[in-house]
Amino acid sequence: MKIAFFTNNYKPFVGGVPIAVENMAVTLRGFGHRVIIFAPQYDPEVPPEEDVCRISALTNFNESSFVLPLPITLEAQSYFADEEPDVVHVHHPFLLGSTGLGLGRAMNLPVIFTYHTQYERYAHYLPFNEMMVGEVAQQVGWKFANCCDAVIAPSSDIREMLLERGVTTEIRVIPTGVELARFKNVEKGFLRQRFGIGADETILLFVSRLAHEKNVGFLIESFAAMASKIPDSKLVLVGEGDAEEDLKKQAAEVGLNERIVFAGRLDGPDVVSAYVDADLFVFASTSETQGMVVLESMAAGCPVVAVDAPGVRDVVVEGETGFLLEEGDVEGFATRMVEILTDSDLHTKFREGALTKARTLSLARTSRRVESLYKHVLLHRRPRRDEFFLMLKEVFRYQWNKITEGIDEIIP
Repeated sequence: MKIAFFTNNYKPFVGGVPIAVENMAVTLRGFGHRVIIFAPQYDPEVPPEEDVCRISALTNFNESSFVLPLPITLEAQSYFADEEPDVVHVHHPFLLGSTGLGLGRAMNLPVIFTYHTQYERYAHYLPFNEMMVGEVAQQVGWKFANCCDAVIAPSSDIREMLLERGVTTEIRVIPTGVELARFKNVEKGFLRQRFGIGADETILLFVSRLAHEKNVGFLIESFAAMASKIPDSKLVLVGEGDAEEDLKKQAAEVGLNERIVFAGRLDGPDVVSAYVDADLFVFASTSETQGMVVLESMAAGCPVVAVDAPGVRDVVVEGETGFLLEEGDVEGFATRMVEILTDSDLHTKFREGALTKARTLSLARTSRRVESLYKHVLLHRRPRRDEFFLMLKEVFRYQWNKITEGIDEIIP
């Protein structure tokens, strides 16, 4: 098969979606398929890559690390048409995702949509009213899904959410898999050597963007609550983001700036080495569709303590691979961290459970399920409606509703 991916985020941007898109593309190519990726151009100096079509974009949109892809060029449209793909797979419901849907419909191709992101949780990145952006994002998400031939939900929680919002298109739960080979024969010691962490010190690890929606402040609170019980422990935060300075201030305020390591961005083998060095992985985000970094840590045999939230609870099995705590339960989170780190038998049990769970979600297995879905939609495609200017329509609908609500208040 020849498959066209459309994504608003791709390397060199670091995040769950770019990693998922690249890993799936590489694996599908390994199965003998050709995958062409339409993605934003981040930097003119980024070297060209085979089967990656870069689209001009506005960088550092709204002073963030995100980019805003511009309308696709005629040259890119011609490239798409000339390649004659069999299937279109879009990874967002707007911008290049909408472009992919439109081009797919123009050539009468089946379109698959992966719902990677709870977009309403990222409304603060846009220079508009957050309430409006959140509502519009929800409406666009499920309406766009109903324009496609099938939807991939990375977790059962996201599937239930989409059904509740009105998605009638077939939804399949297919997690983003983890490439197990990356975690084999990795030597320990990278984090200790790079950041001067002693051989006898315990490492608690977090990997993700240092953004407000990732709830990293909660992890610092929880670490502060348990720090005296395990005095030789350090919390290592891997990532960059707009919340970094606030988090550094918080670390200083709780008197732990010497024990909280801001490791910055780590790429490729360095991230894997960080997972391997960790004694415990901690995660508190409630905005995930799937805890990809959680699964990666488990592939390295690392037990997990996380906030019980959508996406994550499909990966972490309570009492088998780690513990899940309610959002805001600082003392409970701290207690569970101490419990795992002071009970060697429990740590070993969770380590083995994490490795077993990761094997069930290998990239090869999950990509085969995606491949099967492609074949299914090619055989059983049903007519789907087109939806032009969906984002604009929803913005106007929101504004009209607000106007009519205001009139109702004035004129009962």
